[in-house]
Amino acid sequence: MSRGNIELLEKLSIRIIYVNPNASHKVVSIICPVRNMSGRLQKLEKWIQELSENPQVEVIIVHDFSDDSTEAELKSICKKYQSIIFIQGSYGNPGSARNAGLKICTGKWISFWDCDDQPDTDEFLGLIEQVEEMNPEIGFGRYRILNENSGLVTEAPFWTSAKEKNLNIIAVNPGIWRIIFLKELLDGMFFKPLRMAEDQIFISEAIVKATELKFFDNIIYTYFTGSKHHLTKDSKALQDLLPAFNQTSKLIGVGESEKELFHQTMATRQLVSGLKFGTFRTRVGLIKILGRSGMLLRLVFLKTIISLFTRTRRGNNE
Repeated sequence: MSRGNIELLEKLSIRIIYVNPNASHKVVSIICPVRNMSGRLQKLEKWIQELSENPQVEVIIVHDFSDDSTEAELKSICKKYQSIIFIQGSYGNPGSARNAGLKICTGKWISFWDCDDQPDTDEFLGLIEQVEEMNPEIGFGRYRILNENSGLVTEAPFWTSAKEKNLNIIAVNPGIWRIIFLKELLDGMFFKPLRMAEDQIFISEAIVKATELKFFDNIIYTYFTGSKHHLTKDSKALQDLLPAFNQTSKLIGVGESEKELFHQTMATRQLVSGLKFGTFRTRVGLIKILGRSGMLLRLVFLKTIISLFTRTRRGNNE
């Protein structure tokens, strides 16, 4: 890492733990926030090990400081694989933690991963080669879902030839870890300081800005469900669906017409999640925002909300 980047970290009051003194600009930066993960960092260490010797990849681990045990385990991993960058601060939410990594990353492309899932690093690197060749502003891969309770594995749908349909697939299954962003596109963008759905707002705003999207059938990531640690079990975190739904609903009708269904579906997805899992207060707040948004007047709204409610009943919602 350059002296300029280290000075930037200090100016931003980001605590520097480990940096690679030989680091230079990379092809891709992977930003991964970590919080309260003591004893559960095996998946993280596995993909760090797989990428640690790749000179094209910059891995930035952002510890949203939570406990001494997680810090100690992360430091131990960093000592083994000194090519990674490890920073630490008190962020309080994954959005702010990702912003800390976003401020210092050097890659031409940027991906955001979670610490409790399992990327397929070979498929990911293959996808990077394809986006380098085709040079979109956003590249979308596919992923699989593994339920840790039942062992059931499902795969995200294949892409179609229609951009509008593909965008709707993303709105229903918006995992940010399946996406590769051109860094230039993200200039001036940042994650909202939320515990939930901050990534969905970020994706929506990036899609509004982007003019060149490409869809690839590489399965680059395995997302794990069924854990007691998931935020859908946290009533306080679910309150963040209120500002998320408010923000996303305002994007309906912004940009190209083929993106309208995407924003409609994304906003409806947030609404359904809040109505299904949220507290009474969260549900009332969402209904008030819905009334102001004008979504009730859109014919597609009823069809979308019925489809999403049916999907969550089947237990396939993320």
